[in-house]
Amino acid sequence: MTDEITDTLVGEVVFPTIDKTVPDRVVVERVFVNPDYRGQGLAGKLMEQFCNYATEHHYQVKLMCPFAVKYFDRHPEVHHLLAK
Repeated sequence: MTDEITDTLVGEVVFPTIDKTVPDRVVVERVFVNPDYRGQGLAGKLMEQFCNYATEHHYQVKLMCPFAVKYFDRHPEVHHLLAK
């Protein structure tokens, strides 16, 4: 996510594949929001967008990022994405 006016990185969710032979299995390594933009609920919005994208692409998700773990704990409706 980028601020269109200043072209500044506002936030991102980093989710590389776990194994290149299984491209639909990803790990959420990091959820980042630029300190200048924190406190606006953007990390939650980024995770919501990520979950929608992961659902559309049939991803199986592992969680490494503490924020992502908390997000999934608070949102049981996205538990279907969690890798077994």
